[in-house]
Amino acid sequence: MAELDHEKIRIIAYQLWERDGCPAGKDDEYWHAAVKLLTDVVHAGLDDVPLAIEPTPTTRKTTAAKPVKQATVRPARKKS
Repeated sequence: MAELDHEKIRIIAYQLWERDGCPAGKDDEYWHAAVKLLTDVVHAGLDDVPLAIEPTPTTRKTTAAKPVKQATVRPARKKS
């Protein structure tokens, strides 16, 4: 079996990590997941794996920020 391309592993691992919300301290887990994905692609006889990984339902979704109420500016009190 041909050696896997480290650049492809890196890119896929990064995409998987981003898809899952960028959890800290799991770089080895994502590296091994990318290796497994590429190995499965090779064993299936496919030419390549797409570099864009589709998001899963567990992906964090960002929401638009709520508008901020504008502060009311009041004149300073006069000192007596």
